[in-house]
This record gives sequence, structure tokens and C-alpha cells, in this order.
Amino acid sequence: MKFFEDIQLKIGCYWFYLLVSAFLLLIVLFPNFGATAFWLFLLMALTIFFGFIYYQHYAGARLKAFTSMLVKAGKKKLLIEDSHPHILLKKGKACNRFLTTRKVYKVSIIYFSDEFLTLSTKCPLFNLFKLARGDMKDKWAIKKSCAINKEFYYTYIQSVHFNPESKKLDIVLTSGDIESIESDKKQAEVAVNLLRERLRNTDRGIQTNPIKS
Repeated sequence: MKFFEDIQLKIGCYWFYLLVSAFLLLIVLFPNFGATAFWLFLLMALTIFFGFIYYQHYAGARLKAFTSMLVKAGKKKLLIEDSHPHILLKKGKACNRFLTTRKVYKVSIIYFSDEFLTLSTKCPLFNLFKLARGDMKDKWAIKKSCAINKEFYYTYIQSVHFNPESKKLDIVLTSGDIESIESDKKQAEVAVNLLRERLRNTDRGIQTNPIKS
């Protein structure tokens, strides 16, 4: 089943090049195999169209399944099962501009707990056709753990905003340090609103020890 899904997603991703190839094949074969060439082109065109529609409907589902896998593993590893996750995505390579879901994304996660938040960054890169895997020692298993996980109490967070120049979510601590996370604007602005809501009800203290990355 997964093999069929991969084929359909790849057809959808590269539909333009496949359609051009089908049209060129029609031109080459039509003089000698008119009817056969036409029906072959029609079959290829329908297959490409189906792949395009399939990609639009299911590529996003794969991305969601991937981030859900990271969240489940992260909650268990960090012992924050009751936290509320928010996914931050940074757009990577696209198939083409007609498809809404890209084939590559950088992923970061913010876990909102009652008194603190946890930032998970340097997460495995999402690649629609080739997920990151461990080495032989890990039995080539799909990577589920983010490399950097930091915990911050709301009392030591001064403010939060999206920086349009760096295109990063900036969390300013009362120590003066800034935690910056790569993110597209849409997800970052949701995170800003979620964090500001919690900060409005939190008395801030002064964090005297600088944070070292």
C-alpha cells in the first residue's frame, strides 16, 4: 500500500515534467501510431491528473502524521504528557508552485505546560519521500527525537514576537537572552498569541544566569 502511495505522490509532485514527456511522446508516435498514441497519451494524462489530486489530498496527511509521531515521542522522552504542543514549520523545497504542501519542511515544536514551556528544535527534517533514519546501530529506524530540548518557566520570559527580517520566532527572556526559532509566519503568529496569553497572567522575575546554547 505504501509503495502505491509513494508512486502516486511522486506522480503528483512531478506532474508537470511527466505531462510534458507524455506530450512529446504523443508528437513522436502520432505519425505512425495515431490512434494508439492518442489513447496512450490520454491514459498517461489521466494517471498524472489522478496523481496531482492524490498529492493535494494526502501529502498534508503525511506531514501531519510525521509531526504527530515527533510529538508523541517528545512527550514521552521529556515527561510532559499533559502539555499542549504547537508545531512550527519552515518551508523547504517545493514540488512546484501549484501544490500547497511542500515535500520538505523544517520542524520545531513548542510544548505549553501549566507553568513552563519546552522548545524542541533541530528536529528530524520532514522529507515526503525519504524520512531521516538512524545508522546500523539504531537498526535504520526512523528518527523521532529532536536534538535540542530547552525548558523555560513563564516567569522568566519577558516577551515574544515574530521577527519579519530574520523570519524567526523570538522569545525574549528576562535575562536579556533571546531564543530564536525558524518558522513560517502563520504558525509563528499563532505561537505568539498562545504565549502572550499565558504571559499576561504571569508575574515576571529576573533571570540572572545567562542561557548558553
